Amino acid sequence: MQTVEGARSSMGEVAYVDVDGIRTRFYEAGTETGDAMLLLHGGNFGQFENVDCAENWELNWPGFAKNFRVIAMDKIGQGLTDNPPGEKAYTIDTVVSHAAGFIRTLGLTKYHLVGHSRAGYLATRLTMEYQDAVQTLTIVDSSTTVPGPNLLRGPLLAHAPRPLLSRESLEWVTRAFSFSSALLTPEWLALRSYIAQLPKNGEAVEKMRTLEERVFMPSLERSKEETLAWIRDGKLETPTLLVWGRNDPSAVLSGGLELFQILADHSSRVQMHIFNEAGHYCYREHPDEFVSVVTTFIAQNAG
Repeated sequence: MQTVEGARSSMGEVAYVDVDGIRTRFYEAGTETGDAMLLLHGGNFGQFENVDCAENWELNWPGFAKNFRVIAMDKIGQGLTDNPPGEKAYTIDTVVSHAAGFIRTLGLTKYHLVGHSRAGYLATRLTMEYQDAVQTLTIVDSSTTVPGPNLLRGPLLAHAPRPLLSRESLEWVTRAFSFSSALLTPEWLALRSYIAQLPKNGEAVEKMRTLEERVFMPSLERSKEETLAWIRDGKLETPTLLVWGRNDPSAVLSGGLELFQILADHSSRVQMHIFNEAGHYCYREHPDEFVSVVTTFIAQNAG
C-alpha cells in the first residue's frame, strides 16, 4: 500500500527526491499545462499525539489535479521523509529551508501554496521569502500563523486513549478535532497508524520531549514574530485566502478573523472563507467545496 516504495495509493505513484541530503517523499499529478500547486500538510516532527502526512490531501487530490500540476510532500521528519540531521536542526527554520529546497529541487519557479495548520505558517513564511515565485497563498486553520501564543492542545487531549499514537488513539484525536467523522477514511487511518510506529517517528518523538520547549518553540516564536511584523508593515503583497472551520477547537475562528483583519488592512486581494460544521480538517470535511473555493480564488487573483 502507500507505505511501500513504488506502491500506489489513491493519489497515484509515490516518488522520492533528495533535498540537501534529506530523502523526501511526495506525490505529483494533474495537467502539464496547469499552474503548479504545492499542498503542505500540518503538524511537525515528533508529535506525541498525532501523525500528519501528504495523504492528508487525498480527498482534494482529484479535484485539484483537474486544473493544476498538484504536488503534495511529506515535510521533513514527517510521513516517510527523513528526520532532521541532528538536534540543532529541530527548528521551524529547518522546516522552511527543507520545503524551499524541495521546491528548488523540483525546479518550480511559479506556484501556488496551500498550507494547513502549522504549515499555514510554513506557507506564509515561504511566501514572504519568495514573493516573486508565489502566485497565491492559502492558509487553512492555522493557529501557528495567528497573533498570540498557540492554543495549548493538552486540555483537548486529556481524555485521549493511551497509549498515544496507537490506532485507537489516533482515531480518537482525529474525531476530537473534527465536526464529523466523514473525513476519517480507513486507508488514511491505517497509513497514519503505520507511520506512528516507524522507528524514525519514535526517534523524533523522543527528541522532541526535550527539544520542543528548548529548541523548537523558541525558534518558532522568533520566526513567527518576525513574519507577523512583516505583514503588519504591509510587506505581504501576494493574494491571500484564509479558509477556516467554524467549529475548529484548536485553531479557533476568532484567531483566524484577527489574522484576516491584519492582512486586509494592507491588501484588497485578501479573502476569507468559513466552513460551517467543520473542524480542524475542514478541507477533508468539505473536500469538493474546498477545492472549488481555492480554485475560484486563484482564478480571480493569479497573474
